[in-house]
Amino acid sequence: MKRGIISILLLITLILTACTTQEKKSMLENSSSQLDKEQKYQDEQEKFNDIKKEIDYWSSQKEGSIGKEHHDRLLQRLNDLKEISPAEIELSKQKLDAIVLAEEGKNTITENKYQNNTLQQINDGSNKEEHGKVLGSCQGSGPVTFSAAPMKIEEIEKIEPMGLMIGGHVTPIDHGYYSGKKWKTPSERNEEEFVDVLAPAAGLVEVRSMPSIYASSKIGDYRLILRHTCTFYTIFIHVNQISEKLQKVADGKGFAKVEAGEVIGKAPGFDFSVQNDEVTLKGFVVPSSYDAEEWKIHTIDMFDSFSEPLRTQLLEKDIRQVLPRGGKIDYDIDGKLVGNWFEEGTNGYFGKKEYNRMPGYWKTHVAFAYDAYDPSFIIVSLGDFAAEAQQFAILGNKPDPKDVEVDSGTIKYELVNYDYKTDSSQNWDRRHFAKITKAYVPNNNVEGVVLVQMIEKRKMKMEVFPNKKASQVSAFTDKAKIYVR
Repeated sequence: MKRGIISILLLITLILTACTTQEKKSMLENSSSQLDKEQKYQDEQEKFNDIKKEIDYWSSQKEGSIGKEHHDRLLQRLNDLKEISPAEIELSKQKLDAIVLAEEGKNTITENKYQNNTLQQINDGSNKEEHGKVLGSCQGSGPVTFSAAPMKIEEIEKIEPMGLMIGGHVTPIDHGYYSGKKWKTPSERNEEEFVDVLAPAAGLVEVRSMPSIYASSKIGDYRLILRHTCTFYTIFIHVNQISEKLQKVADGKGFAKVEAGEVIGKAPGFDFSVQNDEVTLKGFVVPSSYDAEEWKIHTIDMFDSFSEPLRTQLLEKDIRQVLPRGGKIDYDIDGKLVGNWFEEGTNGYFGKKEYNRMPGYWKTHVAFAYDAYDPSFIIVSLGDFAAEAQQFAILGNKPDPKDVEVDSGTIKYELVNYDYKTDSSQNWDRRHFAKITKAYVPNNNVEGVVLVQMIEKRKMKMEVFPNKKASQVSAFTDKAKIYVR
C-alpha cells in the first residue's frame, strides 16, 4: 500500500516537474523572442535615423547634387525597413522625392562645388594655402616619441585597434578608437560625459569642422591634424569641443602651436591614428587607389610611439590581444583575393563621383580580410549587401582568401553573422573593456552568398546573392561586377 502511495506521489512530482520545466522553457523562449524583437527594432531605428540624416543633408544642398542612382538607393533602404511605422517611412519618402536630382550624364562634382566644410576638403587638404603654411612652418622630419596619452589613463574605458570593418567602413579602418568611461552614443551625448583630449607631443594643429552628416554631436565635431614634424603626425576625429586656442584657427584660419600634454579639446571618445609619411604600407598593392585619403597608406601602429611606462599602460586598455597590438589595415597580396577591392571605373577609394564622398561612396568597396580582434577569423566586408554596407563571417571559415588565385576558379562563400568571446568565455557587450580572444559564429543561419572569381592578377569578378544559400546559387548572372585593386 505504502509503495503504491509513494509511486503515485513520485508520478505527481514528475508531472509537476515536467510542467514547471516546460513553463520555464516557454518563458525563456518568449523572453528570448521578445529580446530579439526589441533588438531588431533598435537596429532598424538606427538605420532609419541614418537614412533620415542623409536625406536631410541632401535636401539642404543645391539642386542637382545627387543622381538618380543615389536617390533610388536611399528609397530602397527605406523600403527594406519593416519595423518602422509606415507613416514615418512615408514622410521620409516624400522628403526624398522632393530633392531635385542631377540630370542623367552630368557629373555632380563639376556641376556642384563642395561646401567649405565637406569631407573632401578635410580629406585632400583642398585649402592648400593653409595646408602649405603648416608644412612651411613645421620643423624636421621623422618620428618623435609621445610623452602624453591622448586621454588620461584613468579616464579610458577601452581602446579599440585599427583594422575594424564596420558598416560604411568597408575596408579595414585606418584609425583606432579611444572611449572614455562615460562614453555615450551621439544621440545621448552631453557635455557631462566629456573628458580632456590631449596632445601626445608638441606640434602644429590644423582644425576642420566635420560635415554635419558625419558629426558625432550637435555640440560640435572637429577633425584635428597635429604635425609633430613635417612627416610625422597624429589625426584626431570627432573631437566635440576644441580649446580656445584652436577655435581661433578653425576652418582655414591658420594653425596653432601646442605642447605635449596640452588640452586641445574635449569629447567622450574619439578616433586616433598615427601617420609617418616616410613609411608606406606594403599591403596596398596599388597605393594610388587611396589618393582620396592619402594618409591611409602611411598609417603606423598607434601604440609604438609612446614612451614607457605610458605605452604599457595604454596597451592594458587595448581590446586586441594579439600582435601587432595596434591592428593591421593592409592585407593585399598581389594575385590573391585577400585585401581591398573597388568596382572597376569608380575611382578607387573615392567611389562614384555622384556621392561627393558623402554617405554611400563606400558602396563600390569590398574587402576580404581578417577580423581586427581575432585575425584567424575571415571577414567579408561588402559596401552593398541588400542596399546596405555590411560585414559577415564565412561559414566554415574557408577557403582562406590568401589562397584564392586565378587557378582557383569560382569560389562560393556562404555568409553568416558573428560575435565575440572574452578571455573568460563570456559574450562581449561591446561597451566595456574586455580582452577579446575569439570571434565565433553563434548560429549557422546563412544570410547570403558571395560568388567570386579571380580573372586576372589584379581583377576579380563578384556577385552578391542576399537571402540565398550555396545550393541556390549555381553561376554568375548579368548582375555580376568587375573589381580591381
